[in-house]
Amino acid sequence: MRKELYIPMKPDQLPDFVLPLHVVDQGYRVVYDPKAVLQEPALKQSGDEYRMRVRVALRAFWALLDMRHLLSLRRNGLFAWQLWSHKVLRYICFMFLAAAWIANLMLLRQGIGYQVFFIFQNAGYVLALAAPTLNKIGLNSRLFSLARYFALLNLASAHAFCKLLMGKKQTLWTPRKG
Repeated sequence: MRKELYIPMKPDQLPDFVLPLHVVDQGYRVVYDPKAVLQEPALKQSGDEYRMRVRVALRAFWALLDMRHLLSLRRNGLFAWQLWSHKVLRYICFMFLAAAWIANLMLLRQGIGYQVFFIFQNAGYVLALAAPTLNKIGLNSRLFSLARYFALLNLASAHAFCKLLMGKKQTLWTPRKG
């Protein structure tokens, strides 16, 4: 980032998310460099990972709220669409998952397709809950881990959204344990 484009952030904001938004807000581009790759392993304890994901989602929600003018498709076109599709929808995916589950529950008597899909939905959630136990007894699977992580991310986003609705912010945190 060019030094002259730097704008100090609020203490509750995520630098890697908000600083590029400030650059775009000033009329400049943020350029993707495919060689700049960060690989960050999940935290070893699910509770630690969950707390970190709640914190990140909460800070992202506040950043999106603070920079909501960038979400205007009329004013910001493609960038607004990218922000909606890559950030907003990712963090509110839990709403669509809950709506799909409720809709499927209400449609159970409408045909076998709804019943099968409802079984698969619930099996995915049960698998996510059972993954640590399955892991402990030696049934390790990438599918189990993915189900667990997907559920954890969406549950953390829902938790963060509730905190947002209550006006809570998180500025202090304990760094990653590894």
